[in-house]
Amino acid sequence: MAQLAEYDGNARVLAGSTALTIMLRQGLIDPAALVLLRGIDGLSGIERENGHVRIGALVTHREAERSTTLADAIPVLADTFGRVANVRVRNQATVGGVLAEADYASDPPAVFVGLDAEVEAYGPEGTRTIPTGELFRAFYETALEPAEILTSVRIPVPAPGTRAVYKKYVSRSSEDRPCVGVFASAGPGGVRVVVGAAAETPQTFPDVEALGGGGLDPATIATIAEHYAESIDTLDDMRGSAWYRQEMVRVWVTRALDEVAGTP
Repeated sequence: MAQLAEYDGNARVLAGSTALTIMLRQGLIDPAALVLLRGIDGLSGIERENGHVRIGALVTHREAERSTTLADAIPVLADTFGRVANVRVRNQATVGGVLAEADYASDPPAVFVGLDAEVEAYGPEGTRTIPTGELFRAFYETALEPAEILTSVRIPVPAPGTRAVYKKYVSRSSEDRPCVGVFASAGPGGVRVVVGAAAETPQTFPDVEALGGGGLDPATIATIAEHYAESIDTLDDMRGSAWYRQEMVRVWVTRALDEVAGTP
């Protein structure tokens, strides 16, 4: 993107603008220029190809929510987009935007990490792919270079027999951002657990996930939930204290794993 390179990191990309507009109005950012992505070819559409689903960066949350292609291939992801904020926000917010923004209090990032998705980024050096597990570095900080834009995200279609769920806990209004969000899946590929909104980046612990390899009985689920609660350095904010979040991580990891295990 020549325009981004020209401003040497002092320009901002504009897609759905749901987050950027708020930052501008509150004086949190003061970029020298805004680069509008609307109308650029190749940044839209949802397609299933070679065992993956590709979602263009400019696809809105509402389009992802209502996509039959996505619902058939990866229903947990379509469901997650349908639970973000309200329909007005979902009609405007984009898939690329929620990933590039790297706001910890968002729903989709934890699900993308749990599904082993990867993003495609384009910049002066060409195109490269970044696993979503490596994309998020801190609050509002990603692995994208200043002159790069996120163009799409590719998600592997889970193996047949995989059960996956995203559990969202809000401590204030039903339209609020999550206090804690938990992605969990179980199937031929093993057990995955990713906790979002509790720390600056989505949190996952492969060694703890491996405890579920022998089956998700109640004792194993309790052990995994306890490990996640004790291992995450939880945040304090208006949605809950660090202590409260720790307790909610324990509760909601348990509930998510109960569901994918089919526990009554």
